[in-house]
Amino acid sequence: MEASRPRIWLRRGLAAVAAAAVAAVAWWILVRDDSGGDGRAAGISRQADAVVRGLDTEQQVDQVLLLGFDGTDRSAAAVAEAEQRQLGGVLLGPRNGASPELLAAIARAGAAGGRIPPLLVAAQEGGVYRAFPELPPAERAIDVGDTASPERAQAWAEETARALRQAGFHLNLFPVADVATLDSPLGGRAFSDDSVLAAELTAAALRGCDDAGLACAPLHFPGLGAASQDTAQGPATVSQDAASLDARDIEPFRAAVRERAPAMVVSVALYPAYDAVTPAALAPDLVDGALREQLRFRGVAITDDLGSGAIKATYEVPEAAVAALRAGADMVQISSPRDQKRVPESIRAAVESGELPAARLAEAASRVLELKRAVGLIGE
Repeated sequence: MEASRPRIWLRRGLAAVAAAAVAAVAWWILVRDDSGGDGRAAGISRQADAVVRGLDTEQQVDQVLLLGFDGTDRSAAAVAEAEQRQLGGVLLGPRNGASPELLAAIARAGAAGGRIPPLLVAAQEGGVYRAFPELPPAERAIDVGDTASPERAQAWAEETARALRQAGFHLNLFPVADVATLDSPLGGRAFSDDSVLAAELTAAALRGCDDAGLACAPLHFPGLGAASQDTAQGPATVSQDAASLDARDIEPFRAAVRERAPAMVVSVALYPAYDAVTPAALAPDLVDGALREQLRFRGVAITDDLGSGAIKATYEVPEAAVAALRAGADMVQISSPRDQKRVPESIRAAVESGELPAARLAEAASRVLELKRAVGLIGE
């Protein structure tokens, strides 16, 4: 890794020269499709807006759910759910496998009768962090990071995305854009502990996803590399001040926005620099504030798993789902069926009571529908 340091510093110098121009162009691209005065949220097409207006509250609630299921074949619960509900997304993992037959069965069930099919979503990273060991990539992110090669990162991501696309997936929660040392809870899941290199490789990986025709959602905004522990295990804190987070951890996510990432996964750790008591995905200052207003991100904001220990230590999952949507998240991820009970009912009740504004739910659903339009699940 030391031999690559001169190259890193050279890139820093080149990046500094071009940064202002690139940022200005990226900003213009991102804001030029802001609402045209007809009530649409920024980044939402007229097609997606028209679809969401035709959905009732219950159907809009289903669109903001990204749910995991048990089962490995056509008898899997996901197939039955897709026959009955127009879910936003189905998250498949190790307990399901990546069988093209299973994915095709879910897709057919979801599209039957002219309904809106779900996004088929993977969380395929690399090496031992793969959800599906039979599919690439064999290399971990840290292995790619050690090469300090954007070309290698792009090829690595393209190989991964192409295999997932061929299996039938639409979206991968990938790449890990966190800046992390080897002793971090993220360990080998991250490219590097150098923010410039991590940003460069994150951008390259997203270009690889795009080349393969697969949507990818980098994670975990605003950066989980310095977390006190794994959020799957329990509450975790990232203690940097706002300036340190901005200079180090958020830089790869800025790069992802410049690459027009269609979705982003938001951390469930605590960030006292923004909110000392509310996990990031449930905190308006982080989702509506840092992600939307500061980074001007216009894609789908997806929570990290609301069934994780970091959430369940202090929240009921249905309560967390409502809070996340209220904070500005567009899709609530709940991987275990055991944690999904009462979530749809709680979101509907929050809308009916006014706790969750109906317009906020409609906006979240429209962002999910816009992503579905982009991947071809909704016609132009």
